[in-house]
Amino acid sequence: MGNCLFNNTEHNITNTIHTKNSTSEPNHLQKTIYSLILLICIPGIVGNGIVIRLLHFQIKRNPFTVYILNLAVADTGTLLSVCIIAIWHLTTIEPLGVLKEFLLCTYSTGQFLLTIISIDRCLAVFFPLWHRCHQPPHLSTILSAFSWIVSVVFCTVHYTLIWVTGFENCHQYFLILIFTSVCIPVMVASSLALFIKGYLKSQMKKRGKLLKAILLALFFFLVFSIPPSAIFLHDIISERKYYNFIPYGYLYACLSSSVNPLIYFFLGRRKERHSRCNLEIRLQRVFKEEEERKEPSDICIEV
Repeated sequence: MGNCLFNNTEHNITNTIHTKNSTSEPNHLQKTIYSLILLICIPGIVGNGIVIRLLHFQIKRNPFTVYILNLAVADTGTLLSVCIIAIWHLTTIEPLGVLKEFLLCTYSTGQFLLTIISIDRCLAVFFPLWHRCHQPPHLSTILSAFSWIVSVVFCTVHYTLIWVTGFENCHQYFLILIFTSVCIPVMVASSLALFIKGYLKSQMKKRGKLLKAILLALFFFLVFSIPPSAIFLHDIISERKYYNFIPYGYLYACLSSSVNPLIYFFLGRRKERHSRCNLEIRLQRVFKEEEERKEPSDICIEV
């Protein structure tokens, strides 16, 4: 009898120790991930801020740079949201729901803008004459504003439903899955078309820097957007959550929003080993191709 009681007590103590270890290790790992997010967010915010400043104040505006400027603003908003969420989790404070909705808004806007950019580049490659001569003058501004409006409306309706009904099971990240299911197939198709038609063709390689920048931006977004979509889908459909994968979703969103300034700056450098130039010149080297293609207006007049 005594041995049986002793064995049961020892078994309960062992289970308690195992439970504490199993819960403390994930918390420790999550804090490490949130700390890594902060390390990535800070240079990402700085890089996107430099892109915004240069495109808005110093570099001549053209229809294509309007997309890039709005994309940099959306990426900055995403990084700021994820950064604040990471700080709150590290201080064991629950983030506000409105901050998560702001994250959804900026992240979804970035998805829309990249989709529009991919379609715009396909039109420029497959229908260069129309894209150069017959494109509506303020189309890029209208489409950028439309992307923001759609994201803001959806997120506002979503947050209002949660606030009015108090339905806690109305998952925050369901909208990302909706936007991703629409945007990713379009981006995959347009990226393949751009790569095959625009980059493998020898006569199109003069578009090198700009086309490389777009293809790399699309590639990294697809790489970094599929894992968080799977994570958010798991969070929605899974009834039993043995582990919280949401911090990994924040990490991938952080990487996706931080990589574009690096692409612009690295592609804008010259091949010489010791060439030094400021960031404005590097950005101009990437986006000057679009401006050069807009200059020969006499072709449009002849047509």
